[in-house]
Amino acid sequence: MEPALKKQCLSLQLGLDYQNPYDFGIFSWQSKCRVSGYYLIYRFVVTALFLSIIVFGLAISKHPNYWIIYFSHVGILLQTLHLIIAAAIPVQLLLNPPKDGVENGLPPLSRISWFLYNVTNLTSLWISTIFWAGISVVEREPKESDFLTHGLNSIMSICDVFISKRPCRLLHFTHSWAIFVPYVVFTIIYWAAGGRRENGISAIYPILDWDNLRVTVPCVTVGLTLGLLLIHGFVWILHLLRDRVIACVNSHKSEPQASLQSQWNPGLVVDEVGIVGLEIQT
Repeated sequence: MEPALKKQCLSLQLGLDYQNPYDFGIFSWQSKCRVSGYYLIYRFVVTALFLSIIVFGLAISKHPNYWIIYFSHVGILLQTLHLIIAAAIPVQLLLNPPKDGVENGLPPLSRISWFLYNVTNLTSLWISTIFWAGISVVEREPKESDFLTHGLNSIMSICDVFISKRPCRLLHFTHSWAIFVPYVVFTIIYWAAGGRRENGISAIYPILDWDNLRVTVPCVTVGLTLGLLLIHGFVWILHLLRDRVIACVNSHKSEPQASLQSQWNPGLVVDEVGIVGLEIQT
């Protein structure tokens, strides 16, 4: 493949260009580009649930001034924001439907939603993995409320992969750097400025102890590269599994399912002559 072609393909895989906006506002098993009332109910219910989790967490916190410094709480805030925007997308499609269900590009709201979808999938699974592995609870016993911010978040992300029709691109794991890197920088500034947790410890998390650079720097470097890629690879595989299952269920139908083609995730469509329109089927 020519270098210019590779560069353009890479740009498409990293970007948020997509042809069918309805894939961001319908169930994954729907064959018609039409917003379902049940989908609206689902979106509003899960949004209300996560809003209530934030209110509940702040209400029971003995040290609300320190609540925002923890990445698990940042993650739940981002996931709630994602769910709010995800609930607004089907409403937007109902009020302002695209012509023939297809547009040259996604509306700005859908692009923001897709970006947050990529970010929150990784943050929720990362938070749950690190927490339940014991790294974040070595200094205390787990609380009853821990499941809401360290378990339900990942359950929501995995369920949403199968319920929604959103696509997934493997290189979109880089989007999560927009959240992880600033948080790491924040922990450095917080530590350098003499910030402390509510118990007086300088490290917000044991793996972010900047007094112990020999351990922290390798952990952060591996986590921001290999760790995020592995987690996003797992999410990408879940999308492929979803699409395969739906394709198998619809395989008995004789007519082609054009609306399902946009779910697939191969990198490039090539014919005997050459590349057809650089069409990314994601």
